[in-house]
Amino acid sequence: MKNINILKRLLTSLLPYKWRLTLLIFISIFGVVFTVAKPLPVKIIIDNVLLKQEFPQFISDFFHINNSGQSENDLLIFSLALMVIIVLGEIFLGYISFLLVTKIGIGLVYDLSLELYKKFQSLSMRFYSKNKAGDLLQRFNGDIFVMYLLVGQIVLPLISSVLVLAGMFFVMMLIDTTLAIITISVIPLLVLALFVVNKPMNDSTLEQYSKQGELSGFVQQALVSMRVIQTFVREKFMLGKLDFLALGFKKAYFKAVTIGETYNQTVKLITGLASVVLVGLGAYKGLEGDLSPGDLYVFLGYITAIYGPVTSLSTAAGASVSLAARASRIYDILDSKEEVFEKDNSIDLNEKSCLIEFSDIQFGYNRFQEDEHCVLKQINFKAKPGKVTAIIGTTGAGKTSLISLLGRFYEPWEGQIKINGTPISNFSLVSLRSNISMVLQDPILFPVSIAENIRFGNPNATREQIEMAATLSEAHDFITKLPKGYDTIVSEAGLSLSGGEKQRLSLARTFVMDTPIIVLDEPTSSVDAITEGRIFRRLKDYCKDKTVIVISHRLSTIKNADQILVLKNGSISELGSHEQLIQQKGLYFNLYTQQTIN
Repeated sequence: MKNINILKRLLTSLLPYKWRLTLLIFISIFGVVFTVAKPLPVKIIIDNVLLKQEFPQFISDFFHINNSGQSENDLLIFSLALMVIIVLGEIFLGYISFLLVTKIGIGLVYDLSLELYKKFQSLSMRFYSKNKAGDLLQRFNGDIFVMYLLVGQIVLPLISSVLVLAGMFFVMMLIDTTLAIITISVIPLLVLALFVVNKPMNDSTLEQYSKQGELSGFVQQALVSMRVIQTFVREKFMLGKLDFLALGFKKAYFKAVTIGETYNQTVKLITGLASVVLVGLGAYKGLEGDLSPGDLYVFLGYITAIYGPVTSLSTAAGASVSLAARASRIYDILDSKEEVFEKDNSIDLNEKSCLIEFSDIQFGYNRFQEDEHCVLKQINFKAKPGKVTAIIGTTGAGKTSLISLLGRFYEPWEGQIKINGTPISNFSLVSLRSNISMVLQDPILFPVSIAENIRFGNPNATREQIEMAATLSEAHDFITKLPKGYDTIVSEAGLSLSGGEKQRLSLARTFVMDTPIIVLDEPTSSVDAITEGRIFRRLKDYCKDKTVIVISHRLSTIKNADQILVLKNGSISELGSHEQLIQQKGLYFNLYTQQTIN
């Protein structure tokens, strides 16, 4: 039942293409006429031209048949011309059908790819923490083509095969009712065969594409991490991991192919045995005189041809199982509820200065799992405009989780975050995030030019604004030394740049946005102390009216912050200025003293 529902859902995707599909159906009908008519000219030549049997009345009237041989010659020429027309007609209509199927199929793939990518962008970080990037990529690059296969392997074969079978059955009924019924009687056997293999075929297909996604994800991660692999001389280890995953995919693929081929060969066995029976009975009736030589030729031609549509129907039925399994992987994403939802009456955030307030925040990543623990507990503080709020704590204390809540990448279990007194859940996501500039802990760069990477924060930024932002982040000097300056293309994942250079470009991207809220998560961890000092001096002047939140392990970086928030085990253990926290002689005092001595 699940597969049927998925196929119904796939078919609803065809509605925007209903007129093209209607044209495709009409072309299929004309194609059926040519296919069914193919042996009829030969029948006329055998029975009426060569054996001089009595012509059908409509042919006699059309050609004015009498006892002269000239009319038979005309009929022969007519039959040969009809054969040529049938061949050319089949080729022409087949070509038009191919173009239509391709146009519709690729259009469906295009539509689904946009829908799927939009869904990717709406999903929360919780979804991405639970799913492997390689598997998601496999669904986007591979499984998405079910829409093309839907038209090419199911809809068109289903329509044309049913019409061809109906046309051939009609003609065969005119020739011999018994043999026509025997011919069609194999269809229930084919349905039974499909019923037997349906579940194993579905399960094996799901396993195959799941294993393929795991393998793709591993290779993608390995390629990005090749420097680390080579640095630690772990090539053999990674090869072993690849071998394990590839072997799993190999077994799953072989299993799926074996089940599919078993079904195909069963179909061939059923149709092959039926052909033997039908040829024998047809020949016997010919010997008894119940079938004319021309009728026998038509019948034998249909026997040979009729199992093409029958096999196409069986193949389409088998393909529908595979397609439903692959489509379910797409719909699992499209139906995912792991989104950060907007209210219907959401408002825009249009403020030049922003007071941020965290009230009674509690948060964890997987709330309903038994082993889940609360990452943040009873978080209460305010970040004021024109002030710098620094957050410190040991690794795993919840610092990055805290700022992730501000951008609504995750939702808190309890409590509220407000901006100027309004809960952030009341703002549209686009409006909220457009007012927050973030430098992430791991800077992400795209394989485009330096200028385009900086402009990613503000697509309308001028070249002057880009260079000003680069100057603020101490990136301008090293950029101008590159072969093409700001037009230099960054390698994939920024491997052509050092860690410090990537962080400075990430900072420039933030500065070019010019938003009222700036969040910096370890923004200068890979930058030397002198450069870091210059960056923060410029940052202080740049952020006079902005609300700034900084996370850093370097306490020298944030000791001049207006307030410092110390996280310990997910809770705020200390809050105050540098001087106040030093006097308290708590965790901050210990960390600062240790770093100062070092």
